[in-house]
Amino acid sequence: MRRMLMLLVCFCAIGAGAQTNRNISPRTLQYEPGAGGDFFCVNGNNRYTRALYGSHTDWRLETSDRPIFAVVKKGYHRNIRFVIEVDGRDYPLEEIRPCIARYFQGMRTYQLNGWGGAQLDIRVIALPDGESAIWEFTSFELKGRAKMKALVSEIAQPKLNRNGDIGADKPGVLEPKGEVLQTAEVRLDDASAYMKVDVNVVSPMPDAEGHKQFAEAESYYLNLSNRIQFDTPDPFINTLGSALVLAADGDWDGQTWLHGCIGWRMPLAGWRAGYLGDVLGWTDRATSHFDAYAKSQVTDVPATIPHPSQDSALNMARAEKKWGTQMYSDGYICRNPERNDQMHHYDMNLNYIDELLWHFQYDADTAYMRKMWPVMTRHLAWEKRNFDSDGDHLYDAYCCIWASDALYYSGGAVTHSSAYNYRGNRLAARIAEIIGEDPKPYRDEAEAIQQAMNQRLWLTDKSVWAEYQDAMGLKRTHDHPAVWSIYTPIDCGACTPEQAYQATQYIDRMIPHIDVEKSGYQTISTSNWMPYSWSINNVAAAEVMHTALAYFEAGRHDEGYRLMKANILDQMYYGQSPANFGQISHYDAARGECYRDFGDCIGISSRTLIQGLFGIIPQALYGTCVIRPGFPSGWKNASIKTPYIEYRYTREGNKVRLEITQNFKRPLQIILRQNTGNGSWRDIQGSTEQHQMIEYDVIAEYKSAYQSSEITNSRQQASVVADLQSTTKHNKGIYNPQKLEKFFNGNVSDIFKNKYLSPRPQTTTLQIPVQGIGEWCHPKKTANINDSVFRTKISKGIFQMAGIPFRTPSKGRNIIYTSLWDNYPDSVVIPLKGKASRAYLLMAGSTNHMQSRIDNGLIVVTYADGSTDTLALRNPDNWCPIEQDYYIDGKAFCAPEPRPYRVCFSTGDVSRDLGSVVELHGDYGREIPGGAGQMLEMPLNPDKRLKQLTLRTLSNDVVIGLMSITLQ
Repeated sequence: MRRMLMLLVCFCAIGAGAQTNRNISPRTLQYEPGAGGDFFCVNGNNRYTRALYGSHTDWRLETSDRPIFAVVKKGYHRNIRFVIEVDGRDYPLEEIRPCIARYFQGMRTYQLNGWGGAQLDIRVIALPDGESAIWEFTSFELKGRAKMKALVSEIAQPKLNRNGDIGADKPGVLEPKGEVLQTAEVRLDDASAYMKVDVNVVSPMPDAEGHKQFAEAESYYLNLSNRIQFDTPDPFINTLGSALVLAADGDWDGQTWLHGCIGWRMPLAGWRAGYLGDVLGWTDRATSHFDAYAKSQVTDVPATIPHPSQDSALNMARAEKKWGTQMYSDGYICRNPERNDQMHHYDMNLNYIDELLWHFQYDADTAYMRKMWPVMTRHLAWEKRNFDSDGDHLYDAYCCIWASDALYYSGGAVTHSSAYNYRGNRLAARIAEIIGEDPKPYRDEAEAIQQAMNQRLWLTDKSVWAEYQDAMGLKRTHDHPAVWSIYTPIDCGACTPEQAYQATQYIDRMIPHIDVEKSGYQTISTSNWMPYSWSINNVAAAEVMHTALAYFEAGRHDEGYRLMKANILDQMYYGQSPANFGQISHYDAARGECYRDFGDCIGISSRTLIQGLFGIIPQALYGTCVIRPGFPSGWKNASIKTPYIEYRYTREGNKVRLEITQNFKRPLQIILRQNTGNGSWRDIQGSTEQHQMIEYDVIAEYKSAYQSSEITNSRQQASVVADLQSTTKHNKGIYNPQKLEKFFNGNVSDIFKNKYLSPRPQTTTLQIPVQGIGEWCHPKKTANINDSVFRTKISKGIFQMAGIPFRTPSKGRNIIYTSLWDNYPDSVVIPLKGKASRAYLLMAGSTNHMQSRIDNGLIVVTYADGSTDTLALRNPDNWCPIEQDYYIDGKAFCAPEPRPYRVCFSTGDVSRDLGSVVELHGDYGREIPGGAGQMLEMPLNPDKRLKQLTLRTLSNDVVIGLMSITLQ
């Protein structure tokens, strides 16, 4: 008989032991949607948080909620503030109240009132054809009474960290500093007056010329803003067409889409900005981007060096940067446009090719397909050679998505990369059919990938995909996927509609949800993994939007809308920057609100809004365009306008009408896809006509066969070991510390001094460094584990921990380490005698975020009659990393309460909240001085005689150590 001591515990509320790294005050709406599609605020306080980009260079004008500004361009930074002189008295404009500020159509406008009832209107616009901006000052009441003065100064911090971006540079870096370097004046002799900044020099403009240049710029941005138009019952959505286009235009450098508009303003082939050209109808920009990076593909470096090619200088954590390796050879796409001689540490191929394939779904230009065919086939061969070298049709992932820093799979079979390769091969087969190439190899590979995903990665009992399957050791599947392992197979079509529908419900149950203030909406974190590491468990806007897109694609429209709306409110209305497509949320425990107009978020937001909410899905490779409205159930009308299609949706009673006008380069057959519930759809055939109307009946309300329970903030369920030490009071009885000395095989302090060299993957991959701690972004990380002080607390061979006596030596070896690495045995068996009601275990060892929410090891107690009790060691439930304390906030970082007792090796302190005792702060790098051990309590059957205790390690990356056993 085998008994597993486990129970289900729901958790995610902040417990007594929770730590918080930031004092987050409740937010109110910073901005509201105006009737004209603008974002407005009254007497706002955010400064230098809405950029006007103008031409496609690194110059920008930062605007504020009050009329104070900054020019940002390396070497030319300036602060620009204005003072109005009225009737001989000076008034700094940023101090005037009331002030109504608006952002829309490429302009920031201000309405100021004062001076005896006078009104001053200010409009500022960046010029689209130069590094310039123009201010227009208008007041009929102040005509002939006022003079406007511009004061130009240095900025407070000329050397910016991330180009003056939110969260990366300190607040105040763009404020004025020192003496005024330049002044400029203009009189309000007429109702309007103008000033212009050229790069960083301000000058007055003649009224006629100022009016002319301002009107030309205004007309340009009006046309640009009207490129995408949304009209819905939700005013918070109606502002986004213009905002989306303006942010995308700021992310364009004239040749390619950039990593970001501000903090990451640099070229990048990957992530999701490359969708923008086609989704927003800029076909010329799309082909420019794809052409530039096609020239970045390596074509003349054959792969001559076999797997594995790991960088020994970086402790084998990532690939060696050497031409001729499997990775840095033909097919690899370099990071900068038109440069195929630069090695980088990301796999940008997957996202770039996925975006290129979407391009062909918008425009199936056979000439361009033939041109790009060699790029696609080289890519697919490169992916296969590097990441499916064993030919099992499941692919390793080598930092190929946004959430790639610290993400490593050690050559395993990974869901998200396999899904991308499925779509790549499936559409390559279709393109091959069209242009006369052989489709069979690509069709066969796509079918084999999907079959393998269903057989090995789809978890039938959980109705979701595994994050990955180990390539080594016990080859286990990691069954707590992050959101990217759910939205990617859905988005790539690597599933059935029923799988997509069910998989999104895993997100409802298991992914942490966080209230967006009291709006009634919740955003999400990317995973529930612990401990914290950058890009592993964050509240990232693009990840939220891609997840929302997957909800729309799965037929869960209300849920998709609510998640999308949560992110929009969080970023654009509650946040510091109006209309911001930012990278990191205010609710992110590590960074807080960080980075504005990030290319990745702009790109996927375009798809979530247009392909998700409005459901416009061109499939030009098949001659069709699917329209799958994703509107909330309560909406009665909505319309959209894009350069390639527009439609109006009207619902009256049970009748729905779509009036559609298409403008595709080659007319496509319209297919209306109606949601029939539970992941099912019904297609209604339209025609290829430019103008057409489709009508259909609303299907009766349905209840999902897989309906998840009501979403609350306490949504997570985890398999938790039975004993979480729920009380500090232990039952009275005789404690019997066991003698383990002859089993000890190391010192506690050895753990990160070793080199764990085997077994290791035999392919080029990302993996844990040889010292057993860190990841590919921190390959030389280590931790100083020092138990010398702990040893001084031992008296007569006994260390007292929360009232439990543990036998442990003050000198010499003091731990039994086990591991799947060859350095230690994978298990150890310790004989036991007599009977006991409990076993108390003093333990220490390693774990990390890639081994989270899975059993890292087992303690198995065997009785004389052959029956067993088992205690699973699971991160973060009861298994803790020796070097650090878990960050727990009850939101994105959740673990059962109360926590296990831990002992700090450098002080001897014992506590369930050791981080507070040793004064650790924040979420990252919560290193415990000297490291820490932990105590676990395991209930036993007091009526049975004991035979032995077995400690067995299950996870590849970890070392699990047993220091002492005390029976009661």
